[in-house]
This record gives sequence, structure tokens and C-alpha cells, in this order.
Amino acid sequence: MPSQDPAIIFSRGDIYSRQIALTYDCGSESSYAGEILDILNNHGVRATFFVTGEWAENNAEISRRIVSEGHEIGSHSYDHTDLTQLTWENLIKQIINADLSIYRVTGKGSRPLFRLPFGSYSPQVLDTLGIMGYKYCIHWSLETMDYRQKSAALITDRVLSQARNGDIARMHVAGKGTAEATDLVAAELKQQGYELVTVGNMLDAHLRGIQKLYRNVPNRQG
Repeated sequence: MPSQDPAIIFSRGDIYSRQIALTYDCGSESSYAGEILDILNNHGVRATFFVTGEWAENNAEISRRIVSEGHEIGSHSYDHTDLTQLTWENLIKQIINADLSIYRVTGKGSRPLFRLPFGSYSPQVLDTLGIMGYKYCIHWSLETMDYRQKSAALITDRVLSQARNGDIARMHVAGKGTAEATDLVAAELKQQGYELVTVGNMLDAHLRGIQKLYRNVPNRQG
């Protein structure tokens, strides 16, 4: 049953857990996704990929590989349109068309994770996503800027100099330096004691932490 609550913006996990989530946006025709998958598998790391319906259609084999190799998938709209600029009817179409395309290609649904194109949202967007079964809009706390076609060295330095517990790092499969940076970043972060997890893993840990806090709060009623 879809939620009646607005989608929740989630941009960082538990600051007390030494975890970092590597995430990749898939919304451009050019793609180094295959190289990125090879590198992630070499490091034994599972990541989260936010895929547009259009990208899934145009990159069907790689999309299926993302799922088959144990990575997490979420929706990134159908064609990376700024959802805040759409009528309600066209907003619904963006969400549904992405859902259908991703499922047809991969055999796996993208709920409950959604990444907003450009990070743009409004009350209408969050309300609609919640109704459509997307409980979480996954933002980020560590921006790699790889979409500006920065070198692997610059991307790596940006990640390693800013990494903190609970970070969600945003990268793009179209970034020219992203695959090599993934290799360098994964090795170094693991060396520093970070666990590289999916967003879903991070959400689970975050929710367990909240539940633990609530259990420790005395009930003062009565």
C-alpha cells in the first residue's frame, strides 16, 4: 500500500557509524558504467545506482548487470527533467514511465529510493513521490563534482579530504575520471576503516539507531 506521507529527504546516514555509501547517477548517454562495475566488483563493494528510465532503455545490458551483480537500483525520473517545473499530470508520467522502463529492463522495481534530478524538489514533488511509493528521496552529503569531467586525481582528493561517517557520495557514470577515482577511493576508504555500503544498508542502520534511541527514552506518561 503506497504511503500517504511525503517522501523523506535523506542525505546522510548515522554519523556514529563508519560507513560511506557510493552512489552513481545514470542519466546521460555516455557511460563508463561497465568499468565502474568491474572496479566495484574487484573491491567487493556494492553501490547504489540511480537510473533514469531512458538510460535503462538505452543501456539495457548494463542495467541488468547492475542488478544481477547485487547492486542497488533507484529511480532518477524518466528523462532527468526538473520535476518542480512540471504539471501534476506530467510529474505522474515521469514517475510511472521510469518505473515501467526500469522494471521491464531489469526485472526489478526501483521503489522506495528516488533521486531527484538536479536535487530539485517542492512540496508537490515530495507529496506525489510518497503517494507513488517512494518513501525516500536520496540526496547526498559528499559532492564529487565529477560531472564537470574532472580528473580522477581531483575527484579522489575531493572525496578523501571531505569523507565523514555516514556520507552519501554522489558520482556519475558519465564522468570521465569516475571509474579510476572509484578504484582509488574504494581502496583508500577501506584502508581508513570505512565500510562501503548501499543506501539501503545505510537507511537500515539509521532506522535501527533511531529505534534504539526511542527504547532508551523513559515513558513519562501516566
